Amino acid sequence: MTKIPSFCLLTIPGRPQAKGRPRFVHGHAYTPERTRNAEEVAQGLMRQACSVPLDGPLELILSFSFRRPNAWSKARRQAIDDGYEEPYPGTPDLENLPKLIQDAGNRILYHDDAQIVKLEARKVYGAENETLLNLFPWSAND
Repeated sequence: MTKIPSFCLLTIPGRPQAKGRPRFVHGHAYTPERTRNAEEVAQGLMRQACSVPLDGPLELILSFSFRRPNAWSKARRQAIDDGYEEPYPGTPDLENLPKLIQDAGNRILYHDDAQIVKLEARKVYGAENETLLNLFPWSAND
């Protein structure tokens, strides 16, 4: 079965970053600056790519791409540059990467990230550091 056309397809340049844990100082919580900056970059690109928040259940597909090492052989580097996907086993943990993107999309891509009922995420080596985001209306026929 073919998928419904993407509601939003975008590339967020830069090394994928996990959402930082809140920090506490004198009884007050704050979000780490690196997390805030990464969310702001993602939100700016999301606003350019998607004009109206989507209603209803959604499917989110994320591919976190980490630049392949230059020390790899020319053939292995070329395979990655040509689109071959090789898993990236390094940090950050995969389970921690989607949260920053999901939170950044609140009130831009969707009203609340609770609307995401299906999430697919992977970490791979790539030609560049980037995050690929594809958001679909969820379909029960998938």
